[in-house]
Amino acid sequence: ASMIRPIPIMPVHIGTASLWATVAAHFIVFGIFLLAVWILCKKAVKENEPTPHLPFCLSMAVGLILLLVFGVTITTVKGMILALLLLYASLSDLKTRRVSDCVSIMIFILSLVGFEAANLPSMLIGAMIVFIPQFALAIIRPSRACGGADLKISTALAFMLGAGKGVFALIVGMLLAVIVMAIYNKVNAKDQKEAFPLVPFLSIGAMLAYII
Repeated sequence: ASMIRPIPIMPVHIGTASLWATVAAHFIVFGIFLLAVWILCKKAVKENEPTPHLPFCLSMAVGLILLLVFGVTITTVKGMILALLLLYASLSDLKTRRVSDCVSIMIFILSLVGFEAANLPSMLIGAMIVFIPQFALAIIRPSRACGGADLKISTALAFMLGAGKGVFALIVGMLLAVIVMAIYNKVNAKDQKEAFPLVPFLSIGAMLAYII
């Protein structure tokens, strides 16, 4: 069974009279999501600084795609909450290089929304596949290992998404990070070995895995 499948909030079969209610529900859900995104982006900057456009636009695109793919369902709301958690974590990682443990805990809790016992083995296997290699690397080669927040968040995401999608999210996030930072460091003449925020890239991989 697929780990991510639409769980309807509204009736699947609706009459013509309910069309406007359905449209209104889409706009309301999307509007609340955009408001939450805007608040998070504003809190990430100082009062005299503009709202960061890239995180806002990417989050807006994610919310729109979730609605188009899953409709007004619990799956969409769950995906939007996940996107908000990852946006907060990404902005925090970019700004302070620290991410609260509350984020990974909230992702674990969010995994239980729409939980099906049949998916538990895949969820546990996914978490172990992602956690064990990174934890081993942190012990053997601490200088080459990911940060603690990266490990916790990637493990929580693998638990939510299951083995296949969890590993996919990690691989996509890592590859994207390597490519983007290699180009960025080359353009700005920076040391390629310099540490960089990984959570934003893991977040992109996770949302791709959630949607596809």
